[in-house]
Amino acid sequence: MALHPRFRGSAAPGPALWSERRFHHTLSREDAPFVISLTRFATKRIQRLFTGSAPNTGADLNEGIFLYLSSDGMAAWLLFLPPVGNGAALTTEQLGQALARRGVIYGVDKHLLEQLPTQPQRYFRLFRIAGGALPVPGEDGSIVGHYPRTVQADLPVDELAQADYETLRLVQDIRQGDVICEILPPTQGRPGNTVTGRLLPAKPGNPAQAPQGRNTVLSEDGRFLLTARDGHVEYTGRSFQVKPVLDIAGDVSGDTGIVNFLGDIHIHGDVFRGATIRAMGSIQIDGAVEDCSIEAGQDLVVSSGVQGQDHGVIQAHRSVYAKYLEHCRVYAQESVQSDCVIDCEVYSNGTVRVRTGRGVIIGGTIRAAQEVDAATVGSKAERLTNIILGGMPCEDLERRQIQAEVEAAEAALQALESTPECPDRNQALSKQRMGLYVAQMKLKRLENSAEHLPPSPDQDHRRLNCGAVYPGTVVTVDHASYRVSRVMQECAIGLKNGLVGPIRFSEKEASSLDPPHAK
Repeated sequence: MALHPRFRGSAAPGPALWSERRFHHTLSREDAPFVISLTRFATKRIQRLFTGSAPNTGADLNEGIFLYLSSDGMAAWLLFLPPVGNGAALTTEQLGQALARRGVIYGVDKHLLEQLPTQPQRYFRLFRIAGGALPVPGEDGSIVGHYPRTVQADLPVDELAQADYETLRLVQDIRQGDVICEILPPTQGRPGNTVTGRLLPAKPGNPAQAPQGRNTVLSEDGRFLLTARDGHVEYTGRSFQVKPVLDIAGDVSGDTGIVNFLGDIHIHGDVFRGATIRAMGSIQIDGAVEDCSIEAGQDLVVSSGVQGQDHGVIQAHRSVYAKYLEHCRVYAQESVQSDCVIDCEVYSNGTVRVRTGRGVIIGGTIRAAQEVDAATVGSKAERLTNIILGGMPCEDLERRQIQAEVEAAEAALQALESTPECPDRNQALSKQRMGLYVAQMKLKRLENSAEHLPPSPDQDHRRLNCGAVYPGTVVTVDHASYRVSRVMQECAIGLKNGLVGPIRFSEKEASSLDPPHAK
């Protein structure tokens, strides 16, 4: 049986009412019980029709309605049968009473109920007169963060391409009792109803897992995650933790001694010659850095710059950011970013970017696993500038250093073994064997980690990208090299068909691009 066109899609009022598609799907599931119930109803009506007072005389029958409830109680349908003989039509009140007798009290389409008695084509058609409301499950609890889970290391650059390293704050300072995030509780959901008024319980939402880590506490009501101490807030991938911050208001020099700290370090002044600074976390230096040794377990930011005087060493286990880098050695596991790099030894397992400010690389050797990107490389005086791409520069250097350490320890052990017996000989041999064992273990660990490196991508992205490159620049990829013999602009130099050379370039006159620092 089909719905009357005028009443297709009619719905009873109420939340989460069934859609037309679900209505027809329910009808298809109710085929068998519907046919059985309708057959019984029709049989009884036929029996009444032929039960008359005189032979071969039928009875007068009022208009008939067949009311069917779905097996899950979520829908009710009406089927009208015409009156027979002098039978009367049903009124709206009688229809309402018929629904009430069957217990249909929820989701009744009252507008449809009022219209049906006046519809001439209502017979032998099926109308959905009531629809239940499905339960609405509760929403899961959620976390509203007051601090970002990932700190973006994007340098702000003005319209003159000047980068502001002073505003690059990778250390998120926080005070004891500050709110790290809000933990919103789950909702209980909204219960549903069948057409007979039976309540359908709703499934409540799941509570959010509080991202509580080291040096954090929950508020008494469990609604907020708070800091238990002053420090630097950081998301570890599963939880927030507050790391200690060593705040140094002035300068640091060799007279200060070695500064070792398990958290982050923020130096508001300069770092002078002879200083040694090590931190398990990030290091932020607001001033300049001279000839010293600095190692950061995460990022290193030098707002002014580094003048290493050919002895300074700075390294970071993530990234190095500095206004300028001159006459120093730089190690970074991820990336190096600066306004200019002059006569430096740079090792980066990721990229080296020198695009902001002057954007020049002059002299020295830049080793990067992936890409070197600069505005200008080399100088008009054809200063030798080496760009070496590929491998894992930091690990490669460490491997060479440890290998040299192993060879030196083996030679020293061999020399000791050939010396005559004496009381101090055995103690010296034991100490030397221990040193050799430690060096061999470090070398083995490094080799094992190299075996688990991810495979190289199919496309080779190792290249030098620059706005201008001068003669004297040598680009090496793997074991192949290319020496720049003429000025090229907007060029990319990389590996192509097994050879290193320009991938794209322009030969415009580049005298105007000669950097002020070029010699």
